Amino acid sequence: MERSKHIGTLVLVVAALAGAMIALSACKGSTGGSKGTEKLYSPQNEELDVYDLSSGKMTVLIPVTGWVNGQVCLVPDGSNSLLMAEDKDEEKGVRSGWSIFSSDGKFVRKIPEPSSPTNEPKSLDPMGCVFDNDKRLFVTDVGEESFTGASGKLIVFFPPDYSTYCILSDKLRTAGSVAFDTDTTSVLVAESAGADVLRFSPPFPDNADQCESKPANSSAFIQDPNMVSPAGIVRAPNGDWYVSSVFVPPAINEYDKDGHLVRNIISGTDIGNPEGIAVDSKGTIYYADLGLVQEQGKLPGPQRGKGTVRKVTFDDLGKPQAPQIMGQGFSFPDGLSVLKLP
Repeated sequence: MERSKHIGTLVLVVAALAGAMIALSACKGSTGGSKGTEKLYSPQNEELDVYDLSSGKMTVLIPVTGWVNGQVCLVPDGSNSLLMAEDKDEEKGVRSGWSIFSSDGKFVRKIPEPSSPTNEPKSLDPMGCVFDNDKRLFVTDVGEESFTGASGKLIVFFPPDYSTYCILSDKLRTAGSVAFDTDTTSVLVAESAGADVLRFSPPFPDNADQCESKPANSSAFIQDPNMVSPAGIVRAPNGDWYVSSVFVPPAINEYDKDGHLVRNIISGTDIGNPEGIAVDSKGTIYYADLGLVQEQGKLPGPQRGKGTVRKVTFDDLGKPQAPQIMGQGFSFPDGLSVLKLP
């Protein structure tokens, strides 16, 4: 079984955005704490790969039977457990959602994705995750396989067991990564088909009884006409934001705290197709290249074995260098996270 939902969504988005261009001629913090060793967590081919950032060595923490994808978050309960999207039982009629794994990759338990009573997509594609200062868990689902569809979700689950929730939005347009802004205690969500990054501002519900009394308060944070397919967002060391664009164009840009463009980090046809994005404590950017391929007579789409994981370093003057490939031959790499575990 392949995750055709997310792949199909991206293909449709790419097609619509490309046509429009012709017609017009995220996890609380990136490192999850101050102690421990930084590692890069990279789901691909339904498995979880982990890179030791000091040596560059990659190991498989969760094998392909895990069916994991998207961002990886450190559960803020002191257990060093990992949370990520997981949908291995979807074909058996078991609802997709987010699963918790021990630090050594053993399955602990699953948090099923709740259904939306008014705007449920035909199939589920859980994607992003982030915890806020109050240990609330915010997650995204990509949504409908259509550029014009708007059924992506932003959901908040409540501690301590994350069994209760509020659906903050079920009308997102191809929801991507999610990030927490510690300055404003707001939550940021990339909309690939919406061509923007949304800000969801507090107050947020503290429990499921407040779903209606504290509705979502969203506004546009980044609207860049030159970045039409934003997918990933992560905080830069200087407090700015890095945003990845999958296809229109393939790029990573830097934006300030107010959402204004600061500079382009990388762009061009030789950088792959950036989706997931993460940053380590030294400021190095890592991104998951989805590996879109244009075949004759077909729309561009992810191709098995064409994905890569890459990094972008900066020189002494802060100038970004050409991306370096850390791993290649991957299938559908989508999310990335840098975490510190003992």
